[in-house]
Amino acid sequence: MFAISWGDATEYCAWVTARCGGDLWELGLPTEDEWEKAARGPDGRAFPWSDDFDASFCRGTPQARAGEQTDVVPEPVGLFLIDRSVYGVRDVSGSMRELTSTASGARETFRIQKGGAWAGTTGFCHCAYRSANESTSLIADSGFRVFARRQR
Repeated sequence: MFAISWGDATEYCAWVTARCGGDLWELGLPTEDEWEKAARGPDGRAFPWSDDFDASFCRGTPQARAGEQTDVVPEPVGLFLIDRSVYGVRDVSGSMRELTSTASGARETFRIQKGGAWAGTTGFCHCAYRSANESTSLIADSGFRVFARRQR
């Protein structure tokens, strides 16, 4: 999903936990560290495939300059087979910037987003790319993924 607020994403995760999680799983947004580990793998690579960027491996806009409008739009999930981490996590370099559960420092109402997005340039496709937005904001190139944690 994309163009959704942090509050709506967390409410959705709570709903899915109640419907499907049962006593074994809690479903929610990943922390910043969980997201980055899943995307970069154990060796901390820059992109899911290696430390070298290749624009054909993900949905990004390496030719775009700051402030330049492009006709790039989101692609269906799983279209770029190389945009896959060593853990099998797909679409982390050029699909959507993704919401995390991590607050942005002193600004408790701001939440960290990770990863590149279809509207971003090469630098934004780096798995360590980090941004923050107000938790009520709806950003066109932002989305989320559900992260499962085993209940104790």
